[in-house]
Order: sequence, then structure tokens, then C-alpha cells
Amino acid sequence: MKYIKLIFVIFLLAACAETTPTPAPQQETESTPTPYEVTIFKAENQAKASQSRLDDPRPNIIFIFTDDQPYHTVQFMPTVRDVLMKEGVNFENGFATTPLCCPSRASILGGEYVHNNEVYTNTWPQGGARKFDDTSSYAVWLKEAGYQTAYFGKYLNDYDSLEPYGYVAKGWNEWGVFLGKNLHADDDVGASQYYRDFSMSENGNVVEYSGGNAIFGADLITQKAVDYISEKRDEPFMLTMAYYNPHSPYFWADRHDPQYRRTGALQAEPYRPPNFMEEDVSDKPQYLQDLNPISVEKIDISYKQILRSILSVDDGVASVLNALDETGLDEKTIIFFITDNGLTVGDHRFGLTKNCAYEACARIPFIVYSPSILPARTDSHLVANIDLAPTFAELGGATTPANVNGASLVPLLKDANAEWRDAILIEHWPTEDGIGSKIPEFYAVRTAEWKYVEYATGEKELYDLKNDPYELENIADQPEYAEIQKELKLRLDELKQE
Repeated sequence: MKYIKLIFVIFLLAACAETTPTPAPQQETESTPTPYEVTIFKAENQAKASQSRLDDPRPNIIFIFTDDQPYHTVQFMPTVRDVLMKEGVNFENGFATTPLCCPSRASILGGEYVHNNEVYTNTWPQGGARKFDDTSSYAVWLKEAGYQTAYFGKYLNDYDSLEPYGYVAKGWNEWGVFLGKNLHADDDVGASQYYRDFSMSENGNVVEYSGGNAIFGADLITQKAVDYISEKRDEPFMLTMAYYNPHSPYFWADRHDPQYRRTGALQAEPYRPPNFMEEDVSDKPQYLQDLNPISVEKIDISYKQILRSILSVDDGVASVLNALDETGLDEKTIIFFITDNGLTVGDHRFGLTKNCAYEACARIPFIVYSPSILPARTDSHLVANIDLAPTFAELGGATTPANVNGASLVPLLKDANAEWRDAILIEHWPTEDGIGSKIPEFYAVRTAEWKYVEYATGEKELYDLKNDPYELENIADQPEYAEIQKELKLRLDELKQE
């Protein structure tokens, strides 16, 4: 198909070459740019699905998500941009209700706000895998409804502490989850443990992927996914692919090393939104005023590394599309694509971090792709990570528990004019380390045009997103905005009680 065969020689904007610490920098020359082409991973058996499966009305569900991906960078993923976004439903106002890895993943799995599931941070005792109740998740609900379920990739932070070691979470028929070998890294620095020389729990058995068995982490997820599609082609399945890319330290597959250098076909200008390294932050909370910004050079280098890192995820998306085409399941499958939280790239003087109330942290790509079922469109409704679990449940004919805070997207996917929420809650608790430990507890309400934030310190922020989309001017407590601030506070208090 066209999305498989195209050679994506794009992004003609010039960019400066950079030296990068990992892998070792290569000498650059003024030669013909190294071409870029999507790498397709295939299953050994690519037989067609049975007619009885094709006659079964239940759709397959494939959920693909990344880790710490800046919202705008989907534009640098050729398959995601040119296939999923162009031919799918692109929700341009998707949000992570708590913009941090483990809390967001818990909200994804169970559909609850973090103030209800109480997975506040990434590590015990405030958060981590031990705080999540896995007896109620979309995997459990769909398995009970007759679906085959599979999870490949990164699970919840601090997964290694669950017992027995390599524990298989409830509801999953097939389990291939990274084990971090108990290596600790703070929220901002990350670790290479899921990129190379890692171990994995495969249905509870610990398998080492090092030495002669070494493979790039993202590629292992992709290969397991396409094999699974082939193996389960005659049964309804729910497949989750949880990539670690492009989380710091932003590693990439060796085949993508030339890209975003002078010698690569893919190029990108430095990221420079209007709020980049914001000069005047006197209107911002004290914690932001006290931050010491990292260098612009480091931000620019890391940005190019992020763009390389997400290319292997794009290969994974293309490989899944190919597998669905080969098995004849392309018209029986709905694909969801998001990231667990956004990431600043110099926005508001932050370096590369999450946890904040600003758009760069909380806003996420949110795409639903099934062109045979859902006409393509760009949609401005407010959707969030908490909506995924009830959506999967409704698609699979499962029952959604009453405690779920999210709403099924199915009515909205079918009808762009369906009744929908007018506001979403964003919340944060200080983390154990990293920039997130410096950000006070906050609660924020995000509407189509406004954002209002209340911090535990008593500080407040109010932004007119229609006229100030980059959140440059905090207008909280200004007399001319007193009425709208009062209305937003009432709405925020309501959301906190849900």
C-alpha cells in the first residue's frame, strides 16, 4: 500500500548539524543526503484472517503510545502524519490529566483521575506500580468480554518492585514488558535501560536481550506486535504497544543516525515557539522564577535526538499497518495513538520536562484511525487519557465500571456534533526528584478558550488561550477578568469533586 512504499524524503528546512553524546558522533561531510525510508517489520506467517473473523462485528483495538513526546513532534513522524493524522480523527485538544508517566498510565489503564486512583507520582509510596489496582483496567474488562489482550513495552514505573519479579498484571493474555534491572533515574534524566541491554518479562519469564540476543527496544515491541496480529488474526484482540521512545536519554535506532544531520534527508529547524526561553517570567509562579534554565545548545541537541528517537516508533506504526493489510484486518481494526504526557522543549524557560500546568506538558497528540469506519476529520473537542479505557470498553462490548471518570469517545467519533464536556481537569503532586519536585501541588481547569490554575502556595494563573495560546501573560486576579476567573474557579471545584 502507498504508506508502505513511499520514501519519505521530506522536511526540506535547513538545520545545523550537532554533536551528540549517544551514540558516538559521526563525521559529517557535504555529501548527498542519506535517504530516509520507513523500515517495515513483518511476521513470519502473513496468512489472511478467516471469513468467520471478518464476519464478526467486534473490532480489533490497537493502542500505540509513546513516552514523553512533545505534542508538535508528530509532524516529524512520516507515517503518523501522512496516514494516521491525514486519514483519521485528529483530536487537536488531547490532554494528559496528570502530565507525568506513571500517573498518566494509571489513568489510561483505569480511566480515573489521579485524585481517585491515588497513583500520584512515579515511585512508592506516593505512586508507582504498587499503588495501582490492576483488578480493574480495560484489559480486565475486555478479557471478560471475550477479547484476547496483549501488552508489549513499558508498563508502570517501578514495575520491577512488583512480586514475583516479572509479575503479569491482571487481564493480560500476552505480556512482554520491560524490566529495568532496578536501575533508578529521576523523572527528568531517565535511563537507557529500555533501549538497549535490557531484560523483559515474557508472560512471567525473565528473558535477557543483550549480547547475541540484543535488539533495539522499540524494534522488539514492533516485532512482537506484528507477530501477535498474525497469530491472533482469527480472534478479536486488544493490543497495547507502549514505546519508551523518545524518553530521555533519547536513544534512537542505528539506522536513523544520519537523519537531522547535514547528511540526512530529514531536516528540522530549531524549536522556537514564542514562549521559548521566556524572558519575563515575573508573572509566573515563584518556582518557575527560581529555575535555572539549561543551555539553548543542550535543548537544541536533545531536540534533534528526540526527532531521531521517534522514527523507530513511526516504523512500528507502518509495520502494524502492513500487518493489518496482509492479514485482511485493516477494515476490522481501530488504531489509537497518543503519548503519556507532553514535554517542554525550552518552553517558559523549562529545559526538557513534564509535570507543569502549561500546554507543552499537558497537551498530547491524540489520533483515532480507522478510515473504513470513521471519516477523517480534525476535531477540537477536549479529550483526555481518562477517555481511552471507557472507549475501549464500549468498542469491545464490555461494561465500564461506575467509578470511571473518563467518557467513551464512541458517540463523538460517530458524530462530531455529539454532546461533550466543556472542561477538563489537570492536576499535579510534587515528585520525589527532578523539576517535578519543585512544582507545587496544583489543580487546573482547561476549557476551549481558558486555563485557570490554583497552586498549594496560593498562587494562581489565568490564561486567555484564544488570544494568548503560548501562555505568555498571566492575567489572574486582574479586575477586568474577575468574572471569568470566578466562573472557572467554580468549574474547577466541581471537577475536583468528580
